[in-house]
Amino acid sequence: MRNGLKKRNEKRRGAAEKQRRRGDTPKIVILSDIHGNYEALKALPEDYDELWVLGDLVNYGPEPAQVVEFVRQEASLVVRGNHDDAVAFGRDPRCSRAFRQAAEETRRYTASVLSDKQKGYLADLPYYRWVQRGGWTFYLCHAMPSDPLYAYCGEDAGRWRQELAVAGTDFLFVGHTHIPFALRDRGQVVVNPGSVGQPKGGRSSACYAAWENGSVSLRSYPYPIERAAQHIRAMPVSPAVQEFLINVLQTGTVPKSNTERVHVKNQGA
Repeated sequence: MRNGLKKRNEKRRGAAEKQRRRGDTPKIVILSDIHGNYEALKALPEDYDELWVLGDLVNYGPEPAQVVEFVRQEASLVVRGNHDDAVAFGRDPRCSRAFRQAAEETRRYTASVLSDKQKGYLADLPYYRWVQRGGWTFYLCHAMPSDPLYAYCGEDAGRWRQELAVAGTDFLFVGHTHIPFALRDRGQVVVNPGSVGQPKGGRSSACYAAWENGSVSLRSYPYPIERAAQHIRAMPVSPAVQEFLINVLQTGTVPKSNTERVHVKNQGA
């Protein structure tokens, strides 16, 4: 089976290399984990030929309907995240303990404000996409190819070599952890653009990635967090959940207690 997978991947790469020599490629902006934060999304400063979204359009944030509509209209490629799945099908998103109450309360809110058409859109999102642009090949999923919804894998995990082999592409784009990184291994590159709507890298700036002509860069930008906080305070969820979510946005970390905050690399959302 491994030999068959290797041959298929080599065949794909050979065809891609021929196309790569032929010319122009689009500028692609890659977003992930918007989480209903429309204030962050609409502040995106980058122009693009294509917009790709790596899942978790909804939950936690106050404006999921606006986010879904923006993505439906603007994005050419979108894959499903664990929170999209949870809202569409009423399933457990399998969050870490710190996020469970917030996830459940906001899931009920999100489901109540999305139209049937919008929930149907989330339900129809694929788990992954394999595409080719300008001779380069790309695999997109929310978490990782072997477990597209739930697995957490940080930048320094040795597991990425195995996951890149499964993808069999030049670039593997993933999200889910809300922590941006880019890692090259044997000519392949795995990129996590971080989170637009709920960054956890220790800064409050919204994060994304841009790809052009075979090069990828990790970028970030400020947005009006206080306006997002006002929208969160208007959500019909408990005050404790409101303050928890606002705290995450303001600090780019997860409040572990009233007196301690931690940089989160190993906690799920």
